[in-house]
Amino acid sequence: MKKLVLFLLTAVLFVGCFGKKEDIGAKVLGNTYILQNVLPESEVDINFEKDKIVGSSGVNRYFANYTLDGNKISIQNPGTTRMMGPENLMKQEQDYLKNLVDAKELELTENGISIVTNSGVKLNFVKK
Repeated sequence: MKKLVLFLLTAVLFVGCFGKKEDIGAKVLGNTYILQNVLPESEVDINFEKDKIVGSSGVNRYFANYTLDGNKISIQNPGTTRMMGPENLMKQEQDYLKNLVDAKELELTENGISIVTNSGVKLNFVKK
């Protein structure tokens, strides 16, 4: 009987250790990350607040609500300021915002984070 109880207790502890989701939200909260591989004359960044993201999309500022469940992320359509910029920066901005809405996973990396989209695009950011 003691062996059975010990076995069951060990099994519960074992499953409990592997069943926990990593709390990525707590690790990214309050941090600003800079998007890599953007046009040289621009900077694109993202900052995670409690239930929303804010940042610069190259020309404009943006903001959006998001939800995070483990590493699964969902970002709602962002609102932006309405400044105009050079055509190449506006195109980069549109592509970036489109990819945010298509986001499905948030990954922690050695130097920052990556956002992976449903389309397979990977946005790599470094911590500022």
